[in-house]
Amino acid sequence: MYLVLEENWDAVRTFCACATQWRLAPSGRRIGLDYAAAQAAASGQGADWREVFPQLVMMEAEALSRFAATRA
Repeated sequence: MYLVLEENWDAVRTFCACATQWRLAPSGRRIGLDYAAAQAAASGQGADWREVFPQLVMMEAEALSRFAATRA
């Protein structure tokens, strides 16, 4: 179980809503989120994109790091 601070909740919900919005390299490796789709997801969650975006970028970077580690 994870604890999400109230001020991070919109970013976490947006990140979860972007689960199928990864850009893929020709090899199939994830290279980042589709930000246009992520912005639409944020809007759909009722989140302010300007506030959510920096947090989303941090979560994206950590996810990419973990994806890379599992491929090694």
